[in-house]
Amino acid sequence: MLPPHLLNRPLDEAIKEQLDSIFLGKVIDQQGLCVSVYDIGASTYMAKFRLVFIRPFVGEIITARLEESTVDGLR
Repeated sequence: MLPPHLLNRPLDEAIKEQLDSIFLGKVIDQQGLCVSVYDIGASTYMAKFRLVFIRPFVGEIITARLEESTVDGLR
C-alpha cells in the first residue's frame, strides 16, 4: 500500500520509492542483499515487481568501486 505522501507522483515512481524503502539495502533470508528494483509492472490495484539480489558465497571476495560516502552509507 502506498502512503498518502506518494500519491501525487507518477504511479511507477511512487511504487519504486516504496519498494526501495522496504527492500533496498536489506538482507532477505535465502535471497541475499537487495541491491535494486529491477522492474515494475503495475495496474490499478496490484503491482508485480522483480528485485536484484546479491548473495556471495562464504569466503567470496567482492571487488567494487566506491562512488560516494555519506552519513547515510556507502554507494
